[in-house]
Amino acid sequence: MPNLARKPYVPYLPDFLSLCERNYAQLRFFLPVNQRAGQRCLIHINASESYQVELLELCKYTTTVSIELISQSMTGWLKPRFEVRLYHDARLAEVLACQQVRQLKAVYSYPNVDMLLPDEKRQINLLLRDWLNLCARRGYQNTGLLA
Repeated sequence: MPNLARKPYVPYLPDFLSLCERNYAQLRFFLPVNQRAGQRCLIHINASESYQVELLELCKYTTTVSIELISQSMTGWLKPRFEVRLYHDARLAEVLACQQVRQLKAVYSYPNVDMLLPDEKRQINLLLRDWLNLCARRGYQNTGLLA
C-alpha cells in the first residue's frame, strides 16, 4: 500500500526572489514618474476593465501601492485588490495583501480554517505576475494621473 502522506511544502527562496524581482521590474512602468502619496492612475485593459493604481506610502527605500479593479459590475470581496510593497534597494516587489488576506505567511499548514494553500504567498505573487503580463500583452493605456 503506497504512503499517501504529503511532503510538507518548503519554499524555494531563489525562485521566490526571482519572481519578486520580475514583478518589481514590470510594476515600475505602471507608476507615475513624479510620485507623491495619494496619487492614482488608471490602466485600461479593455472597454469594460480598468484598474486603479494608487500610491499609498512613499519612503526612502520602499513604496506601497494598491491595485484595484474599477468595475460597475463587480462589488465587494469579488473585486480583485492587491497591496504591494516595492523595495527599491533590493529591487523586489512583494504582495502584502490580496483581497482580505493580510500578512501572508511563507507556509501554511493544510488544511487550515481559511483554506489557504500551503504556498499561498507564492501563489498570490504569481497572480500579480499574471496581472502585470496581462497589462503588458494588452497594450495597457495609462490615462495619466488622478489627484
